[in-house]
Amino acid sequence: MYGLRLGLSYRRRSRSLLKILWVLSAFTVPLLAVTTASAQQESVVGTQEPAKSYADPFALAFDQYLKSPEVRPLWIRQRGELDRARALMTRLEQAGTHGLAPSRYAVADLAQTMARFESAPDPAQAEALERALSLAFLRYARDMTSGAVDPVSLDARVHVDPERANLNELLKRAARSTDVDSMLDGLVPNEPRYRALRREVKRLMDQATRGGWGASLPAQGLAPGSSSQAVAALRKRLIAMGDLPHEPEMVLSASGGELTEIAAYDERLMGAVAAFQARHGLTGDGVVGPATLRALNAPIEMRLAQAMLNLERLRWRQGRLNGRRIEVNQANFRMTVFDDHNTPVHDARVVVGQKERRLQTPEFDHTMSYLVLNPTWTVPKSIIRREILAELQKDSGWLAKNNMILRRGGKSVNPDKIDWANTSKDEAGTYTVIQKPGPGNALGNVKFMFPNGYNIYLHDTPSKHLFHRDSRTFSHGCVRVERPFALAWLLLSDQTDDPGTLIEDILATEKQKNVPLERPIPISLFYMTAWVDDAGVLNFRDDVYGRDEILARALNAAS
Repeated sequence: MYGLRLGLSYRRRSRSLLKILWVLSAFTVPLLAVTTASAQQESVVGTQEPAKSYADPFALAFDQYLKSPEVRPLWIRQRGELDRARALMTRLEQAGTHGLAPSRYAVADLAQTMARFESAPDPAQAEALERALSLAFLRYARDMTSGAVDPVSLDARVHVDPERANLNELLKRAARSTDVDSMLDGLVPNEPRYRALRREVKRLMDQATRGGWGASLPAQGLAPGSSSQAVAALRKRLIAMGDLPHEPEMVLSASGGELTEIAAYDERLMGAVAAFQARHGLTGDGVVGPATLRALNAPIEMRLAQAMLNLERLRWRQGRLNGRRIEVNQANFRMTVFDDHNTPVHDARVVVGQKERRLQTPEFDHTMSYLVLNPTWTVPKSIIRREILAELQKDSGWLAKNNMILRRGGKSVNPDKIDWANTSKDEAGTYTVIQKPGPGNALGNVKFMFPNGYNIYLHDTPSKHLFHRDSRTFSHGCVRVERPFALAWLLLSDQTDDPGTLIEDILATEKQKNVPLERPIPISLFYMTAWVDDAGVLNFRDDVYGRDEILARALNAAS
């Protein structure tokens, strides 16, 4: 699309993401060119029979509106005046800045029909155009207020149910509006995160049309302290990306006074590399290692597509990411707690589910209602069949060594008396394995409960070293939390003057105890691979679960 060559390391990953860009013709090809290219074809809007209402909820809603006693034209009013229609068309043409394809709204056909109507107005054309514009408006309004894709349909462990705007109310709102621009403004998510990310989308779109970030970097010659053309190319790329403040590209050389490119991997460049690493979730050591090089060589088109996809995710959750709450961004491996004033008051690293689909942490919203101190862990049957059986086949004493007990039918069983070598996985699943509280318990000393159908919760862990990894996909689906007692203290501080003593006293009993939260707190487990942080910096993360590609395919299919 831009004539850019994609680096081999990103070719496969980029292919699906780029599909979403290929359909955004409004920003890569002027709308006039799109219209001209199809001018020889008859407009679908102007010549075909109206869509059958039973097959199209938007057509059904418009038909219902036409039966209303207060019905009035929405877009074409007295004497064929088209100012309202043009205002709507402008928004549809700009849908690409929201990561939505103008083709989704039949923009090219609408433009042709409007042009024909202007040259030769007649009642039949006015009726057809009014209907087509109204259906496009309803689709656009629904997309803006709740997303173009139903997240549950993605089959990607995404369990989010966006609030759907009432189509009849949308039509009535349009009919009552005297200022179409203001009415359309009101449809666009007004949350700061969305506005900030959309600004970055528009900036990346503009930068992509002007050539992007330049050629990919080589793997050699990028060591701190070195000087090479590869280092000069690195400086240029970081300047283009915004991680290195602009600097003169040429300096006088020591010999001969000739102008040469800055090619030294100095401390200033190390700082820029570290800044780049920070906003891509990498260890900020200022050294271009393999992971940093892959991120540096990601094409601008791929990053633009990522940003667009996350606009869709924000549309799904409008109004839910406000006020007192806990957020877990799985792609960022971090948890953040916000107070009543929407201010972050606690932040911690987390470990999430493994990359295998059945072990991935799902996305959903819930409410945390209690804590469990000194928790026991009832091992899921799937883990017993897949993992524990193999350990017992090697050593029947494995359970005792891990502070675990075996039960069957509610009664304790001695694992030494079972022929594990001849026990099938199905039979192993008839046993219950419970790990008692204490050192080494997989849940640590505290877990945070929001009972749900996915059996997912937040908890402590004895495997603290994993928090220091850049990518933290190690659990069986639950979320392991760094510094869990800081979180427990914060949550309990609403209901006791001394949460620390309360926690210590319960832990000292070495017995499991539930502690209800007098003020339950909403929690959202979501997946954002691109966002703008509080400092205004655009961040990206790897698509560790492949959900960007799944969403890109769905948006492409919907366009």
